[in-house]
Amino acid sequence: MPTAKKALIFFARVPKPGRTKTRLLPDLSPDQAGRVAQALILDTLNATALLKGVKRILACDSTRRDPFFKGLADRFGLTLIDQEGSNLGDRMRNAIAEAFRLGLDPAVVVGTDLPTLPVASIQDAFKQLEKRSQTPPLVLGPSTDGGYYLIGCSGSVPPVFDGIDWGTERVLEQTLARIANNDLNLTLLPFWYDVDRLQDLRFLSEHLRYLERKTGKSVAPETARVLKMLDLDAL
Repeated sequence: MPTAKKALIFFARVPKPGRTKTRLLPDLSPDQAGRVAQALILDTLNATALLKGVKRILACDSTRRDPFFKGLADRFGLTLIDQEGSNLGDRMRNAIAEAFRLGLDPAVVVGTDLPTLPVASIQDAFKQLEKRSQTPPLVLGPSTDGGYYLIGCSGSVPPVFDGIDWGTERVLEQTLARIANNDLNLTLLPFWYDVDRLQDLRFLSEHLRYLERKTGKSVAPETARVLKMLDLDAL
């Protein structure tokens, strides 16, 4: 089997009730929000399982020794690392640097709440990063909430993680400004959406039904099962 040369880094939290997907509260109970979070993680990992030449790394929010993360590593063949840093920018910077230390380049970071994101978008991100140029290549997947769902780079960690108001709708705007100021070679992917609030879950539920009708296959089956059990129409 060929040695993986590229890194796909997922950021995830242990789906414990009350500690994850808290913006779904109080519309959902802590236990329901935890079930949604776990389903999103499982579907994201399942969808990317067949990517070729890619080492999948799971950046763990608490400790990589947590039984939940160890179970995922065994099931999906993941490399586990701890998230390190005082904010999301620090944690992403350190995770990418760790991938480079492992000899992996390019590196792409994604969340685990993108169950309908086409795998082709991740493949395209790597393809763009492998087009070497005089300036460090960078790829960004903007999200509909004003942030981004994917960031990838090659050669070095880009200076785009400082001075950002993480968790706000200004993340993308501020990141693009830093990219322009540092003359980075940016490729933008299509807009996509992640899942944070009840309205996102409703949209996701409709999208999953549409995709199943279109393709004849169940997309994100774990998430679809949990959403059916929640009966969103009754909320």
